[in-house]
Amino acid sequence: MWLFRFIIGSVVGSFLCLVAERVPIGKSIVVPASQCSECHTKLGFFELIPIISIILLRFRCRYCYHRLPVSYLFSEFIVGFLFLLTDFGNSYSMYIFFFSLVAFTLTLTDIFYLIVEPKLFFPFILLLFSFHYSLKLPFHIITGVFLFIILTSLNHLFTEAIGGGDILLITSWGVLLGNKSLILLLFIASGCALFVSLLFRLILKQKIKQLPFVPFLAFALFLILYLDK
Repeated sequence: MWLFRFIIGSVVGSFLCLVAERVPIGKSIVVPASQCSECHTKLGFFELIPIISIILLRFRCRYCYHRLPVSYLFSEFIVGFLFLLTDFGNSYSMYIFFFSLVAFTLTLTDIFYLIVEPKLFFPFILLLFSFHYSLKLPFHIITGVFLFIILTSLNHLFTEAIGGGDILLITSWGVLLGNKSLILLLFIASGCALFVSLLFRLILKQKIKQLPFVPFLAFALFLILYLDK
């Protein structure tokens, strides 16, 4: 049973990766069917088996040998793991699961294009807020308003130190999570981002011009949601 759930989750993960790749550039998520982004050859069944295919192909297109993004493997594995953690008979567990999927999809768009894609963000947040309301969970409006003012002011003072999409994302999560969880989330996310920046600069001798912040926010969110479950 657990293997079946993991496989279903990995298929969903692969689809979310496709959504994150296509939606920001205005492409349909239905047509064309899955294909190589370089040679545009339609992928056969062998190339579409989650996790296994990309490993057997050694992260290369079978036809043009173009390198395939590692993000697909991570996406399939992570969402498969989320399926294993979720009790689909429990409403709150489903809420945490959906919250995590929203965060993960926005993580992918930030990695691919350095944006919090509005065409995904606003529908997902509305659904998440509706789910939150249906469970009679509290909304922390004052936290959200205060956070929005603080982040916007900092952005003006330090010349867009954080993106507008990130501000909306953090604000919306603040409304759902409240003060304590939000402070912990920002502390973890900022610490991890600082660690990665120092790692690239001091050890790999590379300077990152723009570091996507949503992946760190999503990682911190995952820890808060599942460790406090």
